[in-house]
Amino acid sequence: MVIALIVLVGVGYGVVRARSGGSGTGLPAASPSPSPTGASAPSPTPAAVPRWQVAKAVGPVVAYTAPSTSAAVRQRFSAVNVNGFPSIFLVRSVRQVGAATWYDVWLPIRPNESHGWIREGGVAIYSTVAKIVINLAKRRLSVYRRGVLMGTFRVAVGVPALPTPTGIYYINQKLRPPTLGGPYGVLALGISAFQSRLPNWPQGGPVAIHGTNQDSLIGGAVSHGCVRMHNADVLRVNAWVPAGSPVVIVK
Repeated sequence: MVIALIVLVGVGYGVVRARSGGSGTGLPAASPSPSPTGASAPSPTPAAVPRWQVAKAVGPVVAYTAPSTSAAVRQRFSAVNVNGFPSIFLVRSVRQVGAATWYDVWLPIRPNESHGWIREGGVAIYSTVAKIVINLAKRRLSVYRRGVLMGTFRVAVGVPALPTPTGIYYINQKLRPPTLGGPYGVLALGISAFQSRLPNWPQGGPVAIHGTNQDSLIGGAVSHGCVRMHNADVLRVNAWVPAGSPVVIVK
């Protein structure tokens, strides 16, 4: 679990290319379903490249239960989260309601895979072509960019009593441990999932993909729900995958 970590400033969210005012029709969100495994998968044509929208807060953001300001409020977010990283959301779909554009987004809150509607104006939109797929049974993490498999890595996952949660999530923050040699290794990629059996942990028990100081445990079921990687491997994944990219975890 990510507790006392330092924000990795400037990584992952500096690719904001779209407007912060929210004008325009936006890009339909691709499905973050698992990709075929194996390096022999054909390269997609440019028109078929999987691409996802990410909404980055540029001010306070309100998530509603429906695309209307009269709907119930699901959650309020500041421009940055509790760790000082920009609040970001993976877009599920886009809807035009009257003159306003609304984004149905996954939210980094309990319960896992929660979503809500945020209105244009408080977010800037950028896109990512990267996706992580984690297979818990095989203890493997795979990275795809533009639909092409970039690499597959051996990982450690949660113990049976505290399993790594399955579902569709996204990288919502990148954090560097304050000191080297600790249990989080060199880097933690926070994801929008929580360990449902540890609600009283700091920050609600968030799950992360992170490095380790116990390389011998990689490949086992040893964590409280986080996904552990060799330090060199998590750095490679970080270079390929910007914040906001989908993370699909399957059994």
